[in-house]
Amino acid sequence: MKPKVLFNYIVLCFIWGTTWLILKKSLTDGTPPFLGSGIRFFGAGIIFWIYILYKRSWPPFDRISLILYFQFGVLNLAISYGLTYWATQFIYSSLSSIIWAGFPLSVAAFSYFMLPNERLTRKKILSLFLGTMGALLILKEGLNFEGDQIVLGILVVMIAVVVATYPSVYLKRHSTAVSSLHLNAVSQIVAGILLFIVSLIFESDQIMVWSNFNIFALIYLSIFGSLIAWYIYFWLYTHISMSQISYIAFFPPLLATGLGWVFLDEKLSILAIFGGGLVIMGAVLVNFDE
Repeated sequence: MKPKVLFNYIVLCFIWGTTWLILKKSLTDGTPPFLGSGIRFFGAGIIFWIYILYKRSWPPFDRISLILYFQFGVLNLAISYGLTYWATQFIYSSLSSIIWAGFPLSVAAFSYFMLPNERLTRKKILSLFLGTMGALLILKEGLNFEGDQIVLGILVVMIAVVVATYPSVYLKRHSTAVSSLHLNAVSQIVAGILLFIVSLIFESDQIMVWSNFNIFALIYLSIFGSLIAWYIYFWLYTHISMSQISYIAFFPPLLATGLGWVFLDEKLSILAIFGGGLVIMGAVLVNFDE
């Protein structure tokens, strides 16, 4: 990678590695999941639009652009992140991040059907097998964790990963159709509005706790977790390969697991760690075809 690309790659991995700790603590301290995620994306979207108005650089609204706005706004952000926020109430932040490490495996499977030059090699088949076994071990071990909705939470995060895959692979096919700025501005506003609506329907009986930490969490997740991280993420699509992009899912879980252990006392069992290791091994192996 070129130095500029590598720098942005490292920054993105660091930001997404720290967001799990902050997300989990904010949920524990009284942030309703759909409202919190809605504020996160709507706030970041507003900042993007302020910049667009300042630059007078209007987003395109042709057919492909509208499809990308819809896919990322609805599938990747509103549904996938909404599900992840909701599920992380019931499971460790480190566990959520480890499950998201399976994103490259999901990308490999979708890419085979959606990208003409992607081949399902023996290494990719092995990586998918390892990831699947790891996911099943994590799911099985979830039965031994304390809490009534642990297994449901694990399943929901797994579904969120799959939901987020299709827009990411589709974007790789049309990475030059719309800029990172415009894709973020439109999709994050759309996601924020949708999540606000969901919050009004399902969280009308929940009260947001406006503690100092929750305010900090909303600012950090909006500015760093959404504004900066997603801008870098979309920018990378025009500079590195799909497999290298999906490799981003490998590093944040390592940081998130360490932070969860130190600050949230999240102690995973040996079997859960082994299952997570299989998922990460699969994520690493799937990129060796590059």
